[in-house]
Order: sequence, then structure tokens, then C-alpha cells
Amino acid sequence: MATTDTACTGENSLTLSYPKRPSIAFSNYLFDLYHQAKNATADEIRFDLTRTESFTPFGIIMLTATIAECLNRGKRCTYRRPVKRSAQRFFREVGFNQYFKLLDGAHTEPHNIRTGDIQLVRLTGLNTEIADEITEILDYHLRISEGLKGSLRLSISEAITNVIDHSGVKDYYICCWNYPSLKQIRLCIADLGMGIRSSLTKRSEYSYIKNDHQAILKAIENGVSSRPEKAGLGLDHISRFLRVNKGQLCIISCRGKVFWKFDHGKTLKQKMKTPFHGTIIKMIINSDRESLYFLSSEKEYLF
Repeated sequence: MATTDTACTGENSLTLSYPKRPSIAFSNYLFDLYHQAKNATADEIRFDLTRTESFTPFGIIMLTATIAECLNRGKRCTYRRPVKRSAQRFFREVGFNQYFKLLDGAHTEPHNIRTGDIQLVRLTGLNTEIADEITEILDYHLRISEGLKGSLRLSISEAITNVIDHSGVKDYYICCWNYPSLKQIRLCIADLGMGIRSSLTKRSEYSYIKNDHQAILKAIENGVSSRPEKAGLGLDHISRFLRVNKGQLCIISCRGKVFWKFDHGKTLKQKMKTPFHGTIIKMIINSDRESLYFLSSEKEYLF
């Protein structure tokens, strides 16, 4: 997974090899690489992506967060780009090469911005425009009513607000990408904060929560929030929409991972071998234009 070597200059370096498909299925692997890079005593971290054939928003955010943590610690970072042309194209289109333009091997040639995507971004503080952009993407690729569009905008905005409020940090990452061949939109939101359980248990009413899985399952309930005003609508509304859409929702926080596969009617729990001290929310939304989605209160859409 990782090798340590010595450059000709005598500088210590650590090489991290990434898998073919850095997706949510390889979360333990990617978290291990994250911790190795962050805690390394080496002066240089080399990211070897030559084997990587495809990236998802989750994968690109984890890679970005890992590099950012290394740079924050004063380490020099370089990378070997993927051999696969489709992976190279994704790096350009998602904005990775622009984001880390000082890395060796990062090509910064102009690229076409695709309609209906949000490039990799690192945001600080509440950004209401990003919730509007995500909602517009859903409206562009799906047939949703005005009422549902407004509800999703509020839910996404609150989910982002919760990230800021519960994490203890102000920075977070977002990437939203459309996959036309799969008829899917994939959205990932991640922070490097304290995690859901630590946030919820600050309130006495949630002191009974003993593990990360329990905290994650509680967090998607209606009215549950770490804030005194107890909004807690974001993840509840989003999960209900994904259930109707037959999409997927995955939340990872510290050692807990809960994966709702609404397309198969399954909820899976996994204990992470390598903890991730933060929270990651990943969604897969089906983008077929044949179905019409609306709120049950919008009677005019029933006819």
C-alpha cells in the first residue's frame, strides 16, 4: 500500500499507491492512506495514481483532503497521474489540476465546464449559493415539482449548515458529478471535524448514544440536531426523497459507516477499521427523466 524510500538528496519520502477505483467501497483503504500521509515523518509525500482507472466525488475529495492535510503540515507533495485517459480527463474536468496546480505532473490546460456538475470545491462557512447550485442540478437532470425543489434546497442548505455546526471546523468539501451513461448524479460532502457522535452527545438528551452507528442513525431522524433550535430536517427529508428515487445514501463518521441502498431495500452497517475523524455524506441520485417527483401536499401534481 505504501513504501518509504530515500531520494538522491537524502530527503525522506513516502509513496502512497491508490487503487483502481477509489470509491466508497474502498473507504477503509483510503482512510488508511489519509492517516499514513498525515502522520508521516517524511518530508515528501508521493501520490501514485498510475493504477487508478476511475474516480468518484468521494474518491477525489479523499485524495484532495489528504493532500491538503500534508500541505498544511509543510510537506512537499507530488503525484504521478493516472495512465487511463478517462481518469486524466476527470481530473481536468473536476478541477483537481487547477486546485493543486503546483504539484509536479499537474497539467493546468483549460477544460470545458460541463453543464450540471459542481467541480471540486473547498468552502469556508455557510454558502447558500452551493445549495442553490445543487438544487438546480437536480432540477436540470430530474423532473421535480417547484414544491419539492424548494424543499430539497432547504434540506441541502440545512445539511451543509449542520456540517459547519457539528464539525467544529469551518472548512468542508463538496463535489457533485453527473454520470449520463449510468443515469446517476453523485454528490459528496465531507468535513474533517469532530464527527456526529461527539457533536450530538454534547447535548444531554443524546448522552445515551454509545457508538458511531447509533449516532449516524439518530442524525437522520426528523428533529434531531446538535443545535439548540433543533431544526434537524435536512438528512431526514433527503433520505425520504432518496427512498422514493431508489437512490443511495452513505454516511461515514469516525468508526461508523451506514449505507442505505434504497434501490435494494437494504441498510448496511460497517465498523471502520481505520477511523475517519470527520463526517462524509455521499448520495447517489437516479437521474431518469421519466419519473415525476413532487410533495404529497401538491395535489395538482396528482392529476
